[in-house]
Amino acid sequence: MEMKLLLSPTIPRLLFLLACLSGCGLGHGIHLGTCSVTVHTHELRKHYTEIRSSVIAADSQMGVRLLRGDVMKNIQEGEYCCFLRLLLRFYVERVFVSHGMSQPLHRRSTSALANSFLTINKNLRQCHCHCGEDTRRKMDSLQAQFDKLEIYQAAVKAIGELDSLLDWLEELKHNSHTTHTDR
Repeated sequence: MEMKLLLSPTIPRLLFLLACLSGCGLGHGIHLGTCSVTVHTHELRKHYTEIRSSVIAADSQMGVRLLRGDVMKNIQEGEYCCFLRLLLRFYVERVFVSHGMSQPLHRRSTSALANSFLTINKNLRQCHCHCGEDTRRKMDSLQAQFDKLEIYQAAVKAIGELDSLLDWLEELKHNSHTTHTDR
């Protein structure tokens, strides 16, 4: 009987701790029209920061830009979901598989980014994303620029520009938070 009394206050604390470790305050919902997905931008940023300087140093195509911030800012609000889904798929299927890092830490970071993108994309499949012609053209243009470069250099360029994608995601997250706290 005494043991039950000693353990009972501990159990709620343990449950709270487990809940926090599994996501309490770690991920932020990004609202994409009628759809919402959780994106751990701080985790993405952490993994990207671990490889950023090496990737940027390896970029020999300084005059080429694949993922421009102004392109993402001009995506229509109703097509955020579609653009994000297409962009994440592009990174998973074309960029990360074409980029081989020799250092184990860099391989782990790149793999963690790819796995996070896969998870977000899996969650986006539950959404009913609308893909307009303009969004498809923007993705086609990005892929055409990617295809013009040698495959490794294209991957280096695309990974080096992930900060634009992360900035856009953080802006969407901030706008989602602001919109929902104003209600």
